[in-house]
Order: sequence, then C-alpha cells, then structure tokens
Amino acid sequence: MRDFSVLSDVEFEELVGDLLAAENQVHVERFLPGPDGGIDLRWQDGGLSVTQCKHYKNSTFSQLLASVQKEVPKVDRINPARYYIATSFDLSVAQKEKIYTLFASRMQGPGDVLGLRDIDAMLTRHPSVERRHPKLWVTTGMELFWHLHSDIANRADALRARIEKMLPRHVVHPAYDRARELLHQNNVCLVSGPPGIGKTTLAQMLLAEYIADGYEPIEVSFDISEAWTSFSRDTKQIFLYDDFLGQISFSERLSKNEDKRISDLIERISGSFSKKLVMTTREYILRDAKRTYERLGELDNRYQFVLELSSYTRTDRARILYNHLWNSRVSAQCLREVARGGYKKIVDHVGYNPRVIEFCTGTGFDTESPGYPKRFQETLDNPERMWRIAFDKHLTSEQRFLTIALSTLPRGVEISKAQKAYKALAMHMGLVSTETSFRECLEVLEGFLIAIEKDGDGTTLVRHFNPSVTEFTFHRIAEDRDILRAIIESAVFFEQLTQLYDHSVGDYFGRGGNAALKAALLQDSDYFAAAMSRTQFSDSPEGDRVWFSAGKVIRGAEGMVESRAHFWFRVSDHFNINTEQLRVISTRLASHWSEGQGSKQAAERVFDMISTHSASEEFIDELHDAYHDWLRSSLEDQDDWRRYIDHLGGYCDPKYRSNETLAQEYRAYVVSELDNYDANELDLDEMESMADAFGLVDLSRKIVEAKEEEREPDYDSYERAGRSSPEDAGSDEYMANLFGRLND
Repeated sequence: MRDFSVLSDVEFEELVGDLLAAENQVHVERFLPGPDGGIDLRWQDGGLSVTQCKHYKNSTFSQLLASVQKEVPKVDRINPARYYIATSFDLSVAQKEKIYTLFASRMQGPGDVLGLRDIDAMLTRHPSVERRHPKLWVTTGMELFWHLHSDIANRADALRARIEKMLPRHVVHPAYDRARELLHQNNVCLVSGPPGIGKTTLAQMLLAEYIADGYEPIEVSFDISEAWTSFSRDTKQIFLYDDFLGQISFSERLSKNEDKRISDLIERISGSFSKKLVMTTREYILRDAKRTYERLGELDNRYQFVLELSSYTRTDRARILYNHLWNSRVSAQCLREVARGGYKKIVDHVGYNPRVIEFCTGTGFDTESPGYPKRFQETLDNPERMWRIAFDKHLTSEQRFLTIALSTLPRGVEISKAQKAYKALAMHMGLVSTETSFRECLEVLEGFLIAIEKDGDGTTLVRHFNPSVTEFTFHRIAEDRDILRAIIESAVFFEQLTQLYDHSVGDYFGRGGNAALKAALLQDSDYFAAAMSRTQFSDSPEGDRVWFSAGKVIRGAEGMVESRAHFWFRVSDHFNINTEQLRVISTRLASHWSEGQGSKQAAERVFDMISTHSASEEFIDELHDAYHDWLRSSLEDQDDWRRYIDHLGGYCDPKYRSNETLAQEYRAYVVSELDNYDANELDLDEMESMADAFGLVDLSRKIVEAKEEEREPDYDSYERAGRSSPEDAGSDEYMANLFGRLND
C-alpha cells in the first residue's frame, strides 16, 4: 500500500485530478487552491461531474464524516450529474456506505466514494500518473528497497531517517527536473548554491529516487576514499557527497591529490552503466576551488554536470512554506495568523531561506503564542536570531555547554568522545555532569540543534544539526572570553584546538572566517600553546587505530600524527612556539615514519610545509631521511610511485630518470598492474607520463595499447517519464487561496 502521508492536501488533490483524467479519458478542470464551494475537480461526461478531495492527515473517520456532511448543501446548490468523494482515509465497507448515503442521489453507488485502497488501485492501473508525482512513487519504491535489503537498511539507518523526514516537506520544483536530467545524462550532478538554499534536500530527493529504482545508497562523509572503498563494479550504486569541498574552506577539506581522486571518480562514474554521483557545495567555495583545481573546471566544461541552485519562484516559496506548515505542529491560532495575511512578509522576504523556514516551523521555535508571523519575519531579518533565541531562552547551561563542545569536535563524532569533551568543559565551568544529565541533554537537543545517527559500522555519532548551528556557536564563543578560555583549558583532544583555530581563520578568499575569534585566540596565545603541549598525545575524536609515539599509546584516525605536526608548524608564528619545540615535533615524526607508520598522503603535506619553514634548517635532514626511506621501501601502488617521484624531483634527486634500477622496478610494477587489472581501473595517463620520464619507450607503447583497448563507456539506458512543470501561478490570489486552507 502506498504512503499518501508524504503528500500535502494540495498535492493529494493534484494526484486525484490526474488519476480521474486518466481513468475517464477526459480533461479534468482544476482550480486555484482555496475555498472551493464544494468543487475541487470537475469535468463534463454526459453531464457535470464533480469531485471533492479530503486528505486529512492523522484524522479519524468521525472527523472525516463531519467534514463531508458540510459538503451536502454545497452539492445541492451545484446540482452535478455525478459526484465523487476522494479521500486518503482507508475506508471500511460500512464507512463507505455512511458517506454514500449522504450523496446517494448524486452517485451511482458506494464505488463513487474513493478511499485509500481505491486510489492505490488506480495508481497501479496508471503508472504514468504515478511517475508524475515523484514524492509518492519514490516513497513506495524506497520502502520496497529497504524491505528487500535489510542489511543496507541497517547500515544506512541515519540516512534513511533524514530522507524520510525530508520527503513530506519537499516541493518538487523545476530545479529538481534539471538536476535529475543532469544525473540521467552524465551520471554525475553537483548542486551548488549559498548556505540554506536547499542543496542537501535536493540531493537527498535525487538519492531517494534512485534508491526507489534499486540503487544502493553510499554516503561519503569525510573524503572520496570512502566512495572508492565502497565501489562495487557489479552493483547499482548512487553516491552522495554532501559539502564535498568543506563548509568553511576547501583548502582545508581537500588534502593533496584529493582533487585528482575526486576527478577520477567523476570520470569513472560518468562512463558507468550502474553508478550515479551526487555532490553539493557552497557556490563561492566551488568558484574558488575551480580556480585552484583545474581538473574540476575541466570536467565541468566537458560534462556540464553543475547545477547552480540560486533562487525560487514565488510559487515555489509559497509551496515550501505551506508544506512545512502542513507537516508541522504549529498551533491552530498561529496557522490562522499565517492564513490571514501573515504569509505575505514571509514568502516575499528578501532573506527567504528554506533552512529558516524549517527552523521556524520546528520544535525549537515558538509555534504556539500569538504573533507567530512577526516572530517568523524577525528571524528572516536576522537569521542568527533563530539559534540565538533557542540558545539563550530555551536551553539550560548543560545543554549550551554540550552545543558548544560539539563545535570544537569534527563533524560526526562518537557519542562517548562528545561526552568526554562536554564533561571536561562542564566541570571547568563548575557543573557536575552525570550519565543521566548527559543523556537528557541529548534527548532535548536531538532534531533541533544536534543530530544523532549511526555510521556504516553501527557506531552512534552525534553532530550539529546543520552548519549554521556551528557558525553561530563559534560567534558566541568569540563573544565570551570566559567560555573561550574554558574551552582551551579544558580541551581533552588536540583536534579541539585545531577546530577553534581553523574556524577563526576560515578560508583564504575572505569568506567564512571569524576575526573576533582569531583576535581572542591570539590574545590567549600562551594558554593555547600550553593546551597544544598538554593534548599532543591525547586520543583523537576520530578513529580507533592504535599508535605508539614517544612511549605513549594513543588512538586516532590514520594521518593524525602528521596532521598534528602540520598544525604545530602552521601556527608556530602566531603562538610563539620556539624552535626547540618544533625540533621535538619533527624528531617524533621522523621516528614515526622510520617505523613505517602513518599516512603517506598526510606525510606529503606536512613534509612540504616543514621543508619550507624558516626554523627547519637544523632538523630537516633527519626528517627527510626518514620520509625518503619510508617512501622508497613501500612502492606498492601508483600513488606511492607518484609521491616518491615527486619527492625525488622536487627535493633531493632531479636526476632520478637515469636511475636504471628504479626504472626497471617501475617497469615491473606497471606490467604487473596491466596483467592483473582492467585498464579502466588504472590511471593510464599518469603511468604513460612516468614511463616517458624514465625513457621506457616499450613500456609507454604497451600502456598506449592498453588505453586503446579500454572499454568504451556504457551509458545508462534508463529513461524517466517527464513531469509537467506546474504553472507559476504566484499571484496574490493564488497565495491567498493557498494559505486560506490553513483557516480550517
């Protein structure tokens, strides 16, 4: 049975109109939403036929019957030859008879009372109609997919919950059609736009559509390696990489060579018959990333997969607001205020933003008291107000400290790690945190300021509900020097300090930084440097890998040791870190690499920084020897070779091309790769370039032959039914009629 609850009353009425038109092969008239005088739909078929639609979400039959009884005098005035009632209520035989009795002289029988099962059967008879209403068939298809793939459903439980929460509120607008066409043509769609415009919602709708068509969803959270790890050649998969260039600065999100991995994945998926990729990013970050990473710009020019989500029509704005109100718990009094003109300053507000709409119709906003439209407008005037009101007026001290502690942690952290950071901050501020009080804080904040979800391994994670909460929280930290000092002195993870600093400097093109926070950190430079030393060997809030460093056992994500060293050198001039401290950091890093531990990707980045640092002359040789020996002893894949050759050419041995031993090792490596992997799984261009550099003419010829034999892309033959774009009827009359429904 299909789930009609994802439709608003307006959407349900549109669906019934399409079904009756298909069922009776007639043109069915529809009208502007609003007071209808007993007519929602009408047509001529040997006389006037009229249909009234009743889609009362969570209503009882008594409520439905009372509403239908009010239609009797209206129907008598209209005097149609035939009258229908269409409802999403699942009617019993007796209930149908009760409604039929009211209109027996206008109906041919109880069959003219169309209940949920009747409408469901009509949809089965007319699949083309269902395809024109994607929210409905996507929901049905997803439920079937989750039922048939319980293992995937368990792994993707958090993603599933977010999509299911989004669907009822979503408005299918022209940008959705453009996005799905890009995805259909290129297998890749990158949605860009300003914060809060609805990029994630649109991406989730695309994901939901393909899940309904049997695609396994893969959510990429940190970097593109997650997608490569989950890539299964023979499985239909759709990948979602939300905010793939970062929320503050792409320069911090993309590690060295990450742009190449992303570009490689885009190229691979664009030629696939079973893969789709959806990404989102903020428009200003994408613009600057394209200038820095040429391959991203080149790929977009070739495939045209970028959709810029910039604005909505007046009708879209109205429908988005209406759907959120329809699916909310806003009081009847507040709804009447909206219906009686309060919608005007919301729909037409220059600061209209779906994220604000979501907040002002949610549980964290006052949706009960008189003056609701005015509060709504004031929040649109000043978006920061939505979090400030909640933070100052609705939260206890414990809840505020938990929200603040989360801002200093990586996005999506284990609950136990979040509790550790929160507990330390609370104790520093004189509050005693218990297991019970912590859980109570989570319960209050979940779905409002924080989100709780599970990762692919079933680990429970907690994060801020969306990026604007994080940005607001850092502004509050910058305003309160006592809180800032408490965070620094109570930090239990080194990464809390890096988060503070990175949010203060933001990006390098004038967006996203917090000058007040940076100034406050610099004033507390001695405290900050002391906290760095104190937490240098702390566990990491990310990952569970065990490391042994300087006689200490620590846990953290791969690359943590390199990232911490990189931060020491990056901020050394700002926090008065002396050369001896940097020497100790470098020596420990060299010892780490000498043991064959660490992330080569992160090592490449930190070595480049240290080798150009003004204080490194005294200790760079020791670090270089460890780095060089590690790279030379572990040439296992193309990235290893590329990284080692880059190091030789850029730092110590520009004449590596004449090293015959190295050349023959590379020859053996490439031949083995060509023998054991399909050509489309290898970076043949880079292999050819490196073979040419070594002067291996025969190897270059072999690589060129492999490129010529590479299988041509198989393009997805899947076709989708088009959806007629609704007329942009964004007139004052349309608005008044649409929101007038809320008076009932």
